[in-house]
Amino acid sequence: MRRLYGLLVASLLVLVVSTPTAAAHAKLEAMTPADGSTSAAPPTKVTLRFNEPVSSTGAEVVVKSPTGTNVATGKIDVVDNFVTQPVDGLVDVGKYTVSARIVSADGHPIAVDGSFTITHAGHPPTPAAVSSPTAESGSNVVVIVAAVLVMLVVVALAVVIVRRRPAPQ
Repeated sequence: MRRLYGLLVASLLVLVVSTPTAAAHAKLEAMTPADGSTSAAPPTKVTLRFNEPVSSTGAEVVVKSPTGTNVATGKIDVVDNFVTQPVDGLVDVGKYTVSARIVSADGHPIAVDGSFTITHAGHPPTPAAVSSPTAESGSNVVVIVAAVLVMLVVVALAVVIVRRRPAPQ
C-alpha cells in the first residue's frame, strides 16, 4: 500500500512540476504609446504586448479622451501576444486613458490601465474601415486534457498493481 501512495504522490508531483505555464497568467510587457508618455502627434492605434499569447474572446480596449469620449474605433486585432485597437478622433489636447480587459490563454481575465498625453490636436473621426478577421489564439485546453489523461493512466496502473499483489494472510 505504501508503494501505491508513493506512486500517486510522485505522479502528482511530476504533473504539477511539468505544467507551470498552465498556471501562469499573461502579463503586460509594453504599451504603445507608452504609459505616461507625451506626444505631439496623435496615434492611430494603441498596441498592448503581453509576455504570452492572449485570446481574442472577450477582448476589449477602451481609449477615452480628456473629455471622456471613447475614441477606440474599428475591430480589435489580437494576434499571438499583441492586441491592437485602432483609435480615431483624437482632437482634444490632454491626457488619454487606456483601459483594457484581455483574457489570457489560460482563461483568466487581465485588466490593463495606462495613459498618454497629446500636446497638439489631431484629426476628427473618420468612418470605421472594415477589417479582416484574425486567427484566434490557441488555449491550454490540450495541455489540461493531456494532464488529466496522464493522471488517469497513473491511477489505473496503481489499481492494477494493487490488485495483482496477493492478499496478506
